[in-house]
Amino acid sequence: MNYIIGMDVGTTATKGVLYDENGSQIFEMCIPYPLIQDEIGQAEEDPEVIFDAVQQIIYKLSQKANGKILAISWSSQMHSLIGLDENKKLLTNSITWADNRAEETVAKAKATGLAQIIYLHTGIPIHPMAPVYKLLWLKENNHQLYKKAKYWIGIKDYLIYRLTGEVWEDIPMAAGSGMLNLKTLTWDKEILAQLDLDTEQLPKLTNPTQIISWINDEYRQKLNLNSNTVIVLGASDGYLSTIGVAVLNKNNFALNVGTSGAVRTLVNKPVIDKKTRFFCYPANNNSYLIGGPVNNGGIIFEWARKTIFNADETAEDFLNIAQTVPAGSGGLIFHPYLGGERAPIWNADAKGSFVGLTRNHTKPQIARSVIEGIVFNLLGASHAITENIGKPQTIRVTGGFVKSNFVRQMLANVFNLPVTALKNNQSGTLAAMFLARLALGMNHELNEIGNFVKEDKVYFPNDKDVKIYQELIPIYHEVEKEISHSYQKIAAFQTRHPDLFTN
Repeated sequence: MNYIIGMDVGTTATKGVLYDENGSQIFEMCIPYPLIQDEIGQAEEDPEVIFDAVQQIIYKLSQKANGKILAISWSSQMHSLIGLDENKKLLTNSITWADNRAEETVAKAKATGLAQIIYLHTGIPIHPMAPVYKLLWLKENNHQLYKKAKYWIGIKDYLIYRLTGEVWEDIPMAAGSGMLNLKTLTWDKEILAQLDLDTEQLPKLTNPTQIISWINDEYRQKLNLNSNTVIVLGASDGYLSTIGVAVLNKNNFALNVGTSGAVRTLVNKPVIDKKTRFFCYPANNNSYLIGGPVNNGGIIFEWARKTIFNADETAEDFLNIAQTVPAGSGGLIFHPYLGGERAPIWNADAKGSFVGLTRNHTKPQIARSVIEGIVFNLLGASHAITENIGKPQTIRVTGGFVKSNFVRQMLANVFNLPVTALKNNQSGTLAAMFLARLALGMNHELNEIGNFVKEDKVYFPNDKDVKIYQELIPIYHEVEKEISHSYQKIAAFQTRHPDLFTN
C-alpha cells in the first residue's frame, strides 16, 4: 500500500493527514505555533518555526507509512508575505492575513482610487490583509528593508522552496496576493509598477496539480522519504476548503468556521461586486472562487466561554446552557467584532458590542446571543454574494465551531436553507490529497472529488425559529450600521490609552 500526505498550513497550527492510495484517512498530526504580536496590529509568524513543524509532521506520517509516500500536497493559509534577500535567505517573518498595520495605507489607497483599481484588476477586497497593501506599507514605512528584499513570497512558497530549492506559486494562492490579474492570470504589470517590483521578484506561476520537483536529498533522508516521493504544489485553503466539501458551482455554498470563518462558492466567470464586499479569486480560466472571509468565528466563542463562564466550564457547558433559552435571546443582540472584521463590513477598527441588554437577561441568553451573533455575521458575509449570483440550494459546513447539532440547526434557521454536515472535517487536506491524485493520474476530473466526500446529516430550517430570526436580523444590521460611525473613535481612544487594558 502507498500513501499521500495532505498538509494544511494554518494560521495557528499546521496539520498533516496521511491518506492511503484509496483516499481513506489513516492518521493525522497537528503542531501549533504562536503568533508574534509585539505591537498593535502586528500578526506575524516565524517561518522557521513553521518549517520545523512541517518536518516533524512529515517525518511522523512517513514513519506510519513505512516511507511509502507517493506525494506530499499542500493547503495553506492565504495572504501571507515573506521577504527574501538575493540568496533567498529570510529578511522578514511571515506577515499573516491577520496583520492590520497597513490600515492607513489602505485608507490612502481608497482616497486616491488605487484601491478600487486593485479590486477591479485582481478581485482582492480593500483590506490590510492583502499582501499588495502590506508591500505598499513596507515601501512607505521601511524603505531600506523593502529595497533590500530581492524576492517576495508566501509561507507555502517558502516551505516548498526549502524542500525543493524551487519557488513556485499556484494560481488560487497568487490570487490572494492582490497582484494577479483576473483576466490574464499573470502578475499585473500596472500594480507591480505601483510597487516598483518586477515579475522576477515574485514566484513563478502554475496550476495546483503541478509536480514541482524531486525533494532535495538532505530532506529526503531526514524525513524518511523514498526516492519516488514528489511534491505537488497544492493551493490555498480557501479554494481547497470549498472543493473539499464538493462545492463545485454556485448551487451550493461552503461554510467553514474554525478560529475564523468564510462563506464561499465557485462560479464560471469573474464576478466583481460594485461595493467591493466580497473577493473573486481565479482558480483557472473557467473557475473563480468568490466569498466573504470573517475574522470572528470560533475565536469569539472561546473568548465568551472564558469570559462569561467559570474557568472549569467547558465548550459543551456553554452550548448546553445556550440551548435552554429560545431563539432570539430575548432581543439581546451581539456584534462579534472583537478582532475588527473583514466580510461583511470590511472595517479593521470594528468593535464588539451587546445591544438590548436588560436586567432580565441572564447567562443563558448572553451565551446564546454570542452564538447567534457569530452566525448572523456569517449570514451577512453571504448577502453580497447572493445579491450577485442568487441563493444556493444548500450550505455545506465544516470546522470546529459547527460540530454541534445545536449550531448546525441554528445555521439552517438563520440562513433558512438546508445545512449539510460532512463526516470528514478535514476538507483542506482531503482536497490537497485529491490534487495529488490528479497530478499522479489516479483521478482525471475535478468532479470526481465527490467520491471522497461523505455526508453526515442534513439539517432543515425550523419555521418557528426562522420567523424569529427574520424579525431580529434586520435590527442586527440596523444597529451594526449605526454603531459603525463610532468604531474609529473607540479604536483611537484605545490606542491612546493602552494602559487601561492592564489588570
